[in-house]
Amino acid sequence: MGWPRQGVRWLLAAGVTTLLASGGWAAWSVGRGGLAPQDVAGVLGLPLAVIGLLVGSALSLSALRLQRESEGLAVELDRLARSVEDVEVAERTHILGTGAHLMDLPLDVVPRPGGAEPPGRQRLSDVARSYCAAPGRLIVTGAPGAGKTVLAVHLVVRLLAVRAPGSPVPVRLSIRDLPPPRTRRWWSRRGAEGGLERWLTANLVTLYEVAGAAAVQLVARRLVIPVLDGLDEMDTESDAAGERGPARARQALEQLNAYQSVVGSAPLVLTCRERRYTELAEHHAWLREATLLRIDGVDADQARTYVDLRSDGRSSPMDAVADAMRDAAPDSAVTEVLGSPFYLSLALSVYGGPTRPHRLLTGFDTSDELREHLLAHCVAAATAAANAAARQARLSVTGARSVWGRQAEYEPRAVHRWLRSVAGPQGQIAPPGRVVGRGVRVTLYVAIALALAAAVLLVVPDTLARLFPEEWWVRGEQVGSAWAVAVGTALSVAVTTALPLFEEGLWRPPERVGVRRVPTLERLGGAVRRGCVVILHTGALVGVMVLGAVVWVNDWYVEVPAQARYVLGCVLVVSLACSFVVQESFVAYTGERGRITCAVLPVLGLGAGLVARVISGDGLVFWVVALFFGGSYLYSSGTANGFSLLGGCLACGCAWSDVPLGPNGGLASGITLGLIVCYVLGCALLGEQGAERTRAAVRRVGSAGVWLVPIILFVPFLTGTGVASQFGLAGVVFMALVLATTAVVERLAYWLLLLTACLLGRLPLSPGAFLAWAYHAGLLRIVGGAYEFRHSELQEWLVQNPAPRD
Repeated sequence: MGWPRQGVRWLLAAGVTTLLASGGWAAWSVGRGGLAPQDVAGVLGLPLAVIGLLVGSALSLSALRLQRESEGLAVELDRLARSVEDVEVAERTHILGTGAHLMDLPLDVVPRPGGAEPPGRQRLSDVARSYCAAPGRLIVTGAPGAGKTVLAVHLVVRLLAVRAPGSPVPVRLSIRDLPPPRTRRWWSRRGAEGGLERWLTANLVTLYEVAGAAAVQLVARRLVIPVLDGLDEMDTESDAAGERGPARARQALEQLNAYQSVVGSAPLVLTCRERRYTELAEHHAWLREATLLRIDGVDADQARTYVDLRSDGRSSPMDAVADAMRDAAPDSAVTEVLGSPFYLSLALSVYGGPTRPHRLLTGFDTSDELREHLLAHCVAAATAAANAAARQARLSVTGARSVWGRQAEYEPRAVHRWLRSVAGPQGQIAPPGRVVGRGVRVTLYVAIALALAAAVLLVVPDTLARLFPEEWWVRGEQVGSAWAVAVGTALSVAVTTALPLFEEGLWRPPERVGVRRVPTLERLGGAVRRGCVVILHTGALVGVMVLGAVVWVNDWYVEVPAQARYVLGCVLVVSLACSFVVQESFVAYTGERGRITCAVLPVLGLGAGLVARVISGDGLVFWVVALFFGGSYLYSSGTANGFSLLGGCLACGCAWSDVPLGPNGGLASGITLGLIVCYVLGCALLGEQGAERTRAAVRRVGSAGVWLVPIILFVPFLTGTGVASQFGLAGVVFMALVLATTAVVERLAYWLLLLTACLLGRLPLSPGAFLAWAYHAGLLRIVGGAYEFRHSELQEWLVQNPAPRD
């Protein structure tokens, strides 16, 4: 697809050059005179022939480009269909087991206005067949565990089975991740950010590795049928109970209703819990022009039919579950609980597996006790079945190539503990930073950075001192101040680098589309390449900083007036803050309480600094200790975050010290003013609502201003010059060594973080392999290229029960 476009450009350039040359030659020949009329016609015909050739070639290449784009789009569409089929067939097998036996549940169908669907009670198989024949808009509702996700997976597989070449491809995603649409103002123009179509395009690119231009075309031409799972998960229960109701879900429905095609509303499938969809309808929000399906429960006859399908009509331990439903009273706990497809499947796994509990299903008085009993045995039953499958696969001839042949065996108690540790909100898998906790993560990274920086500082400076003239190294040297700069740099870099580790997600599923098993040598080669890039970037930064310090040693900096140093300090701090904001997902505060804290703490810090100026001796020591423990209490209790505490410390330092804020104060005054400006701008632009817009605007300026790279590279040069003026060449060298060490140690800290989680018993030594095992064991699922718990009730039960029950 790229060659014809480049060919048109090269042809245009060559044609214009030839046309100018021929036109110039023709003008020169005619102007010189002495040509016969027929010669003049020949001379002027040459530029005209070049123009005709240029136009004809351009049209031919444009037609070729359009043809190749059309063929390439069809190829991408077919490849997407194969990729989705691989994922969804595997997902259906994990949900339903081998044979893909589906409970043919009864559904209450409410057709869309003017629709041809027959209303009333129908079977799931009939509804799926009619939908695949004429895809439209479908909203699937039901109680928790009713089988909404199972129906969504079944529809995707059936749509792919009957799909004709060039027809739309269904893609199942979790709508919980849909960002709200925003309108931004950039200078005098307005544009849109986020939204359904951009979100679909991004998922096609990241999850299924579709080319960016092809993904845009697939979504724009409505060649993708979104199958969106979990509308009820977009808002928490507390948010949904507020005055605005489920606001995020309402915004999502507005975007879905605006998702139109040439013939009207574009086809899509949406799942939602019935209670939440009723709440949305009360707020006048629903999916327009959609057929509504309400999934009903399972009765005894359907359970018996399903058990017979699973056991091929033979006697099996699962018969105890079907018999219990047959003999139970209509208002009993067994009828109420096992009427849910989720709990029925769970009961079949618990009582049909090798670790069957001794207590009968009919021995429970209440439905809550029966649910607790089944959830308590869920992990043990799944672990026993998975271990048995792994042992059987290793004994088979093709076991090494099967999925289970590569899986390890685990103990049920360890599985329970690890799953509880990674249980995040709304069924998500928590990143490793949240697993070990904020304190452990930051402490670990700071300790590693300080230890390695100290080791380097004790060995390398003496070696580097020999590379510079002795008068350079000694001039302005303040060893104590240089060490203070090094320690402060190590602490700040370590803490800011540890922040993304807290939010960094776990490993992407190996079952994700387009991901192959990478050989060990290739992985090592990739690690070496990434390490070389880090070392190259860090080395360039260090070299430019040291170069700036050398310039100061040569008396260049002495001639710079104090006002210029003042501007240098302010610009330096603001530039570093902008680079941090662009790279990290930083938010200054969340909610109205955070906004108030950011405004109040600087006022309190200003008062604390004024008090510190008028006291001395033991009273000053006591006051500093009191301020330290007061700030620690505010941070640990959640009253204040790090950004607001930074504002309080900044105000306290300004009131306590004698650093002026005027332009005659030099570099130190400029740095102080820069910190104040960054704090004020952070409060104004980096709140919960505006942080992402601000970050996107800064990135857009950076991407549009590539020509500013030489100026940006001048920032570390000025940093070296400014630090050398305060702490000498030794201070710059110490700071450069610390920056280089902490940059190189970042990945080491991440793996030590995982090792710490393993030593604390919160993760296994190979977390990625364990999550893949849990997925194959039926405890997790994959939605949108990420692991999630199979059901939210299992995740909630794990959080409430630290240890498994016997």
